[in-house]
This record gives sequence, C-alpha cells and structure tokens, in this order.
Amino acid sequence: MHVKRTITIPEELVRDAERYLVGKHYSNLSEVIRDGIRRILREYTRKSTIEEVAQLYRDGRVTIREAADILGLTLRETLEEFGRRGVYLRYSREELEEDTT
Repeated sequence: MHVKRTITIPEELVRDAERYLVGKHYSNLSEVIRDGIRRILREYTRKSTIEEVAQLYRDGRVTIREAADILGLTLRETLEEFGRRGVYLRYSREELEEDTT
C-alpha cells in the first residue's frame, strides 16, 4: 500500500539528487526519498538497539561478549559503539582468565 504525501524539498537538494542518484542508482526521485527514509529508520533502530544493550551492560545483566553477540558486532565494534556512548569496559577476573586460556 502506498500513501501520497506532499513534501517541501530545497531546490538544491532536488538538483543534487537528480544529478547524482536518479538514472544511476534510482529510477526517480520518489525512490531516492523512500530509500533515504528506510536508511534513516534502520540507523535509528540500530542506535536504539545499541542503547538498550549498552544499558544491559551498564546494569551488569550481560557481559561485553554477550552484548557483542546480541548486537551482531565484533567485540572491537561493540567497544567502539559503547565508547561513543560513554560506556566503558568492565573487565572481571573471570573474563581475563577466559581471554588468556
């Protein structure tokens, strides 16, 4: 199902979209806009999920490895995402032993 909406877009943005995207990657401006909205929603959902898992980690309900598994990220990527949000590594003796054995 499709819904028609009227939106206002700056002329420069339309020109750039048509110059760089329409005809090369998309067949029309509507496709560009739909794809842009989908990408924004995916990124918002991703950020929201990272925030939720970061809170679980802060609360001690998951380990950093479990957080990475939940997010589908590598351990390094998880640490980077958490670091951007001010969530820093809790490294227990058990985790140290697990990592060194």
